[in-house]
Formats: sequence, C-alpha cells, structure tokens
Amino acid sequence: MTATSAPTLAAAPRATADVPHRPTRITPGRVVRLVIFYLLLLIIALVFLTPYLFSLNASFKPLAAILSDHAWTPATSLSLTNFKEVLTSNGFATYLGNTVLITVIITVGQVLFSLMGAYAFARLRFPGRDALFWLYLSMLMVPNVVTMIPLYVLMDGAHLLNTYWALFLPYTLGTPYAVFLMRQYFLTLPSEILEAARLDGCSEARILFRILIPLARPIITTAAIIAFVFSWNNFLWPLIATNSSDLQVVTVGLANLQSNFGTQWNLVLAGSILVLIPLVVLFVIFQKQIVNSISLTGTNR
Repeated sequence: MTATSAPTLAAAPRATADVPHRPTRITPGRVVRLVIFYLLLLIIALVFLTPYLFSLNASFKPLAAILSDHAWTPATSLSLTNFKEVLTSNGFATYLGNTVLITVIITVGQVLFSLMGAYAFARLRFPGRDALFWLYLSMLMVPNVVTMIPLYVLMDGAHLLNTYWALFLPYTLGTPYAVFLMRQYFLTLPSEILEAARLDGCSEARILFRILIPLARPIITTAAIIAFVFSWNNFLWPLIATNSSDLQVVTVGLANLQSNFGTQWNLVLAGSILVLIPLVVLFVIFQKQIVNSISLTGTNR
C-alpha cells in the first residue's frame, strides 16, 4: 500500500498546478464603481491643480488682460516679458541666489546630522537611549512660532542677526522628523550586517558611511527633499532675522514684490511661478524614491 500511495501523493501537486487561472469577472457594478472612483480622483486633482494652472496662464498675460479677462481665458501669446522684468527688478535674482545657497546648506546639514543621530538611536546602545529619543521626538509637538523669540534673543546675543549664519544655523543640525524617518529605516536592516562589519574591524563611522548610507538612499532622498522644501518655503524666520535686501530670500522677496507692486499682478504671478518651478521639478524627478521610502519606513522588524 505504501508503494501505490506514493505516486498518488506525488501526482496531486501536478493536478492542482495544471488548473487554469480563472480571469477576474468584470461585472457592470464593478465598472460603475471604477468609473465613479476615477471621476472622483479627477475632480480632486482639478481642485488642487486649478489655482496653479490659472497662475501659470496669468503669468504670461499683461496686467490689462489679467484685470479684464476671466482667469480661465487663455493667454494670447507665451511672452516672457513678465519673467524678464521680475528677474531684473528689485533684486529678485539676488533673492533666488540667496535661497539656493541657504537651501543647499540646510539640506546637506540636516541630512548629515540626522543620519548620525538616527544611527545612534537605532544601532548604538547607551543608557537612556530610548527615553532620550522619545524626548527628542516630542519636539515635533512644539510649533516653530513658539521658538521664534528665544531663537531671536539667542542670535542677537551671538551678534549673528542680519547675517547668513542666522538664516541657516538654527535649522542645520538635524530635525526630529528626519531622525525619526531614518531611525525607523535603520531598524529594518538586518543586524547581522553590522555585526559582521564590526568583526572585520570597521568603526562605527565607517559602518555608517560605507555600509548604511548606500543601503539607505531612498530614505535619504526623502529626508533631503523634505529639508529642501522646508528651506525653500521658509518665510517667517528669514523675515525676522534679516533686514538687508542683500540677504533676503525669495519668499521675503515675493512679499516685498506684492507690497511694491500691489496692483501689478502679472509680476507677482510670474515671480510665484519662478519660485514654484524648482519644487515641481524636484518632485517629478524623485517621486518614485519618495513613495518607495514611505513604504519602507512603514515596516519595522
């Protein structure tokens, strides 16, 4: 009986493997649900995109056409006159240069120091590590506006107001959110990799920069994009910390543009589009890395 039952058991998997896969049946109700779902997504996308499309359209119009035409009336020509006038008036090109410089410094600093902090909280063992991490993470609940006055007093005491140091120094040494993202990612990596590196004589710095950073490119990209967007859009602190036009960033420059050209909406909208372009390009290039890093940080060991 053992000899006759063995072939039967062996043939069972082949019988189940040969069963053809039944295609998903498309019913009228399923089609209706899909159509409603995608229509809803289209409506939501239009709600969010319409103001940007109107601004882009108006940035090519002269002031008279903006005031007389409807917002959805297409521009008669794609003239770059408004953009040229914005870049050559009131130091707007200087504002862009300052913004690029400050944004690069803050982005590099936040990523570098957040990497080191996240590695310490994730892989190094020292007394009070978890309590210190949660205490540091609780700083996310403190609004930035609450720290403005103490930060201003600190910068004034250090004689750093109205300098480039005042613009990037408060935001360079990492952020709780970036440390949290990277820590969660480091926790998903196998500890055997680090133990093998330590057995080979690698220092903690070498493990971080030669092993973990190449593995953590998706989350580093996300942290860099978050830091870039924050620095590019930062308005309140640069407005408080500087009073010289040579040090102002593009967000403050746009506010000055609205006050100096309160009725010339063609220049205001053209300047807004110039400020928006780098953020759109950044997201289009790195959108896959952003989605990938979010899915990776959602899992933990």
